[in-house]
Amino acid sequence: MKRFFLLFIICIVLLFSCTDRDDNVNMVNIRIQNSTSLFLSEVRIAKSDTVYENIEIDKFSEYLEYEKAYATAAVNILTDSTSLNYFPEEVPADSLPIGFYTYEITLDEENNVGLIFKIDD
Repeated sequence: MKRFFLLFIICIVLLFSCTDRDDNVNMVNIRIQNSTSLFLSEVRIAKSDTVYENIEIDKFSEYLEYEKAYATAAVNILTDSTSLNYFPEEVPADSLPIGFYTYEITLDEENNVGLIFKIDD
């Protein structure tokens, strides 16, 4: 009987102590993924004037919170040697729902910036 009671208490504690990162989310959370061959000193999301800093090659930034954010955005990028810009072809009208998202920054052979939108699990 004591073992059953102890096992029951352990199960209850584990059940209530487990939390996901999205349990307390009440805003849109976006991070930057650097898929270029350049160190990104600064990535500025133009519409919200939010700045991500010091994103290493093949690494992610921390999530930043937004009241409103979109699947694409104008982005200004500063590297150690140059300044790059991305301007979306279409501007979405609807804001993203609350959740976690990633803007993946890419560069092609001519140094044209690409932005790939991803929904994070």
